[in-house]
Amino acid sequence: MAPTIAAPRGHLLRVLGVAFGVAVTLGNMIGAGILRSPSVIAASVGSAALILALWLAGALQAALAANILVELGTALPQAGGPYVFSRRALGDVAGLIVGWSLWGAKIAGIAATTVSFANFFALLVPAAASREAGIAVALQVLLYGANILGLREGRALQEGTSFAKLALLLIFVLASFLAIPAHAAGFSPSPALAVTWVGLIGAYKLIRGAYSGWDASVYFSEESRSPATSLPRALFIGLALTSLLYLGVNAALLHALGPHEIAQSSLPFMRVLRGVAGPSASFFFAVGAMVTVLSVANANIMTAPRILFALARDRLLPQRLSDVNAGGSPHFALLMTGVGSTALAATGQFVLVFGLIGTLDTLAALLTVLAFFVLRRREPSLARPFRALGYPLLPLLALGVEAVLLVLFNAADGRGFLAAVVLCAACVPFAWIARRTALDNGGPDGTR
Repeated sequence: MAPTIAAPRGHLLRVLGVAFGVAVTLGNMIGAGILRSPSVIAASVGSAALILALWLAGALQAALAANILVELGTALPQAGGPYVFSRRALGDVAGLIVGWSLWGAKIAGIAATTVSFANFFALLVPAAASREAGIAVALQVLLYGANILGLREGRALQEGTSFAKLALLLIFVLASFLAIPAHAAGFSPSPALAVTWVGLIGAYKLIRGAYSGWDASVYFSEESRSPATSLPRALFIGLALTSLLYLGVNAALLHALGPHEIAQSSLPFMRVLRGVAGPSASFFFAVGAMVTVLSVANANIMTAPRILFALARDRLLPQRLSDVNAGGSPHFALLMTGVGSTALAATGQFVLVFGLIGTLDTLAALLTVLAFFVLRRREPSLARPFRALGYPLLPLLALGVEAVLLVLFNAADGRGFLAAVVLCAACVPFAWIARRTALDNGGPDGTR
């Protein structure tokens, strides 16, 4: 067994490669969204062609954003993801809004996925139904414990769970097409369903949430052995695999049930599995779903502390959060993340925050694209191992899409948008304190 490499305070280990990048992308993207959203989307849209078109649109939007983020990630390979680029280009306040928004979305995701794990566990052990909050907290304790041990332990857990759920969903798609006859109205619209703009926006917001997390590998670029080459491969391979899987899963559900029956079932996967596995359907669904959400929870548990680590290293949070232990884990940042996510899971108050994830991700994405254009103009000589394709047209299209979505999400859910604005504004005092501290110490710290 190789000896553990000691990591001094504030330094991370460069031990990650393409396999981990793909695994953390799959782990962060494929979760409860694809398990629970098809029925809501079918009820809102009702047309198989439109359902598949919306999922394809989600993939194309993610690809547009990935084209930009890979350039930024290879030019500035630092832990913290979009926060790093936003702060460098737009300053402390914008950086804090992005970092704060993304960290809040991550801890909400951890809470929601661990509670979902407890829900699915109750299908196997009915007596656990009254103890779901405790099971969710216990699962988080186990996952945080594994990741505090070190980066290698977290990596092994992520790669194992991510590739396992990829295999399980592929088996589901193949079994649905091979073992179940095509539904007579599989690709016909649901009867008497008028498609509205509000329905389309609501459906796409769920799809946007299902695609969120495609950028997970960017948060670990400082820990990659060769970010200039491994980051583009990991991000695009992970995004492509997930997009194809999402389209395949939805096509399989439509083939087996049709949009009307999907809309009538809160768990359409279960109905399809009954046609394949009979009485064992509940067992197979529960196991597959538990593996799926476990992988998402671990990916978020690995990602969220990197945001706090970067904020602390730039002196926008207590510097103690930038400490790294001998195993290569930012352990104090992990503990702070654990406090937030376990509190949400234990009290059930994560529901509002989880509902804001689509809006928070869109706001962060909009600021990140703006940062891309600012850095292109202000730092033209910055080394860029990967340059965004189709510049400036494709990046401008990405900017326009994010801006339009932010307006539409606000129109469809004004209360939720206001809550997101309040959440972002709460971080402004940290930026003011950081700026005053820098001035008191003789000027900026030079990290911008």
